[in-house]
Amino acid sequence: MNLKKAMMAFFFLASTAQGATSVNADSIAKDFEANKKKIEAAETKQRQVLSGLFEINKKIKKTVTERGSLSQERAWLEVNIKNLAQKVDDLEAKSKAQRTLLAERLRAIYKLGGPSVARYIFSSNNSASLERNLKILGIVAERDLALIKNYRTDLQDLQSKKRSLALRLENLKSVEAKITTQEKKLIAEQNVKNKLLDGIRKSKLFALKQIDGLRAKSMQNNIDDAGIFDLLFKPSFGDQKGELTSPLAGVVTRKFGLMKGQDHPYTVSNKGIFISAAAGSPIKSVFEGKVSFVGDIPGFGKTLIVDHGDHYYTVYGHAEGVKVNVGDEISTSQVIAAAGNSSADNPAGIYFEIRHFSEPYDPQQWMKGL
Repeated sequence: MNLKKAMMAFFFLASTAQGATSVNADSIAKDFEANKKKIEAAETKQRQVLSGLFEINKKIKKTVTERGSLSQERAWLEVNIKNLAQKVDDLEAKSKAQRTLLAERLRAIYKLGGPSVARYIFSSNNSASLERNLKILGIVAERDLALIKNYRTDLQDLQSKKRSLALRLENLKSVEAKITTQEKKLIAEQNVKNKLLDGIRKSKLFALKQIDGLRAKSMQNNIDDAGIFDLLFKPSFGDQKGELTSPLAGVVTRKFGLMKGQDHPYTVSNKGIFISAAAGSPIKSVFEGKVSFVGDIPGFGKTLIVDHGDHYYTVYGHAEGVKVNVGDEISTSQVIAAAGNSSADNPAGIYFEIRHFSEPYDPQQWMKGL
C-alpha cells in the first residue's frame, strides 16, 4: 500500500470512528500530511540549491585556475621586463662610453691642428703608405660611428619590447582584477546559498521532529489505526542516510567524485562508486522499494534501478544472474542479483549509485561502515 492509499484509508477510518479518538486521529493524520508535504517541498528546494551550489563551485574553481595562470604569466612578464631594463641600462652605458671615446679622439685630432695632421698624413715615403694612413683614420671614425649606431638601434628595439611587455602587463593586471572581483561575487553568492540551504535543512528537520511528535501522540492516545500509522510513519529512504548497509560485501576501489586516471592525464567525474568483490557474490537491495528498470546500459552492463519513493533511486551496474523483474516490490537486504565477472575495463564487482531526482549523491556518506 502506498502513502496516498494509506492516507485515504486512514481518513476513512478516522471519519467513522467515535468521540475524541476520531478527532485526534483526524487531526494527527492531517498534521502528518502537512508535515510530509513540507519535507517534500524542502527536499525539492534543497536539490535546487545544491545544484546551484555545484555550478557556483565549478565557476569558482575555474576562476581560481584562471587567476593562477594569470599570476604565473604576470610573474614571467615582470621578470622579462626587469631583464630588459637591465639590458637597456647596459646598452646605454656602452653607448655613452663609445661616444666618450669618439669625442676624445676628435679632441686629440683637433689638438694636433691642421699642419700636424697634414704632416702625419703626408709623412709617408710613398703613395701606398699615404693611402694606408688615410684609410686608418677613416676606418677608426667609421667603426666608432657604426658602434654608436648599432647601440642606438639595439637600444630602440629593447625599449620597444619593454613598452610592449609593460602594456601587456597592465592588461594582464586588469583582467586579473576582474577575475578576482568575479570570484568575490561568486563566493558571496555561495555564502547566500549556503545560508539558504541551512534554513531549508532546519525546516526539514523541524518537520521530521513534528512527525516524530505525531507518532508519539498517536501512541499516547492509543488510537486504533488498523496498522495505518505503521505505514504512515515508516522510515523513508531519506531518513536512512549513514545507516544503509552495503549492497555488496567487498572493497570500494573507485570512489565518488572527481578522480585523475592512472593511465591517462584526464580527470573524470564518477557519479557512483565501484565495489570490488568475488564474481557471483550476492547483490542486496540497500532499502525496500520497487524495481523500475532491468536492462543493459552501455559501459555498465546489466543494470538494475530501484525506486525507493520520494524520488530516491539506487543503481546497480555490472550485475549478473538478476533475480527480480520490473515492477517487483522488494525488501531491504533482499538478494536481487550477483556481482559480475571481471573484464578488461572493470574488476569483478558492481557499480553503485544513489540519486535523488537526477542528482547523484556520494554512496559512502549513506552507507554504514563502507
